[in-house]
Amino acid sequence: MDATAEEQGGGGGAGGGGTAKRRAPEVLRPLIRPAGVGALLGVLWIVVATLPWDLDDFCQSEGWGCLGVALLLMAAVPVVAALLGWVLLRVVGVRPAWRVAGVGALLGVLVDFLSYRAAGSGLWGSFAAPLLLAAVYAVAAAVALPGVGTLRRWGALAGVLVLLWPVTGALGDHSLAEQEERRLAASKVPLLAPELKGYRVYFPEANPYGGTFGYLLLPPGVKTSDADREHRGIRVTVGPQVPGFAPPTACEAESSGVRVNAGPCEQVAPDTWRSTTYDSVRYIARRQGVIVVLTGGGPTVSDGDMRAMADSLKVRKIGFFLDD
Repeated sequence: MDATAEEQGGGGGAGGGGTAKRRAPEVLRPLIRPAGVGALLGVLWIVVATLPWDLDDFCQSEGWGCLGVALLLMAAVPVVAALLGWVLLRVVGVRPAWRVAGVGALLGVLVDFLSYRAAGSGLWGSFAAPLLLAAVYAVAAAVALPGVGTLRRWGALAGVLVLLWPVTGALGDHSLAEQEERRLAASKVPLLAPELKGYRVYFPEANPYGGTFGYLLLPPGVKTSDADREHRGIRVTVGPQVPGFAPPTACEAESSGVRVNAGPCEQVAPDTWRSTTYDSVRYIARRQGVIVVLTGGGPTVSDGDMRAMADSLKVRKIGFFLDD
């Protein structure tokens, strides 16, 4: 009797283990078809994104302007995705399809925004769209389907979305910094800069086409949001020596990507010249085989500061231009 009971108990234990093993696939089964629909929508997204759209002509022909067309697309894409998702979910037998379609479209917009925030491109550059949308629609089914979704799952989803906000922000800042480093590292001219002495460096940019490198120096009290920041700061451009450069009779050089004929200039130091216009002062220096133009002279910039900067020019490391 005891042996029989023990065998039955052992059999029951084995049966319980089998039930536990079968439980996980049963939980995931309602998510498979929504995930497949999400993957299909991702493939369609790639197809639409790679079509040869001529948005410039479309903007002009409709008369809305490109901003209006962009706003229209931002509003239309989620609606179209929800409707198409609803149709596909009904076709594969998901009920009620409208819940999963609505939550899936909303989550898809959020994931697209977060991926753009993290990497600078929506849905990880579009080519990861099938995988991401498959996960999105599986999650939508997990929280929206009757008998599957629970308040705990809704709370977990909200917590993950809240957590992803600072994470994607940090990833985006890191990605932007890496991109900026690569652009500056590819500069065709030396990264020349002066001693700052209270000034700050903003908007460093290496132009691979014009072969120039430039940035803006702002004194204390001048913000980047000020409309007259260029007039109140010092614009610095580093570029190759142009054929017309023949000081002191002709100080022609590159400034902000534009060739500027400064006319006659006076020599104030070895390989350093100064010229004036009706509203600015330029210091022009020949260093490391290239020409550096410092343009300023506004109400917050003194001639002494510009002269000291021209004298202190030297090659700087990339971090000099990127440090906050």
